[in-house]
Parts: sequence; structure tokens; C-alpha cells
Amino acid sequence: MTLRRLPTERAAGDGASDAALMSRLAGGETSALGALYDRHQASVRRFLARATADAGDVDDLLHATFLAAGNSAARYDGRASCRPWLIGIAAQHLKRRHRALGRFLALLGSLGSARSGAIDPRSSLDARPDVERALRRLSEPKRVTFLMAELEGLSCPEIAQVLHIPIGTVWTRLHAARRELRQALSADRGGEP
Repeated sequence: MTLRRLPTERAAGDGASDAALMSRLAGGETSALGALYDRHQASVRRFLARATADAGDVDDLLHATFLAAGNSAARYDGRASCRPWLIGIAAQHLKRRHRALGRFLALLGSLGSARSGAIDPRSSLDARPDVERALRRLSEPKRVTFLMAELEGLSCPEIAQVLHIPIGTVWTRLHAARRELRQALSADRGGEP
């Protein structure tokens, strides 16, 4: 299976490095957040769309990611590219979203609503290519880890750092995700290897 990696966004705004923009943002220069948004929003949005199977709240998650980046700019570690850091923030928002959705469904269940009748925004998608269907079948932690590695090009240590998990967990999730994707794609093709 091959996912096409899209090129990383080029410098936006005044051409300053990500580290310089983060420093300016930490100093209160809000225009730096706009330049970072212009530079990285397509990449972060693509990650979120794939990770959530194009749920209706992708744009909300995208904006929350950049707002959180603005609020935590002073804690940025100075890397040349802040894309892995931004994707990590987006992944943390996905975790919160997943927990909130679980609490909401539990509340509906406690009010006597049948869980089977609840609408899952992730399941209301139009037909997609077999790879997208296979990705949606993965658990969210496996899907997020897989997309960070394969589509966004983050290394296992970077993924471990931004998700705040052990590197062994990253490797386990990647191995399981790849195996499950191969099986799902094979089943979609009628068992062909």
C-alpha cells in the first residue's frame, strides 16, 4: 500500500523560519500566528481530515490546534520546523474529542436513548476509495500514529514525543495498523494479496 506524501508547505509571510515565527509569537506578535497558519494549515488539516475520516468538525479542530499553538508558543522547543509540534497538538485535540464523544454517547445512553440509534459523524461519509475505508476501520490511536508516520513523515521518536507515549507503543501501533490495513485491503479486493 502506498500513500502519496504531499510536499511540506513552503515559507509563508515574510519568509522567517518557523523557530523565528514562534519566538515572535511568544513575544506577543500575533501576526506570526497568521504566517504559521498560512504555512502549515494545509498539512495539519490533511492530517485531521484523515485521522477523523473527514468528520464535520475538522475545521474546528484545525483552528483549536493553532489557537493552542499560539497560547503555548513560549514553550516551543526551537526546532527548525514546527509542523511535527503542530501535528502533535492536533493529535492531543483528537484525544480530547474522542473522550468528549464517548462522554456524550454515555450521557445519551443514560437518558434512555439507544446507542445504536445515535449518529456517529464519522459514519455519515460518502463512499471513499478502499484505502480511506480501511483507514476508518483502524482505532483512532492506530490511525493517528499511522498517518503521522506514513503521510506526515514524522519519525517514531517525534511521534512518541508529541503523543506523550513510549516509543515502543508507537512501534506497536504502527505494526498493528499496517497489518490491519493489509488485511482490510485484501478483504476489499476479495482476498487478493
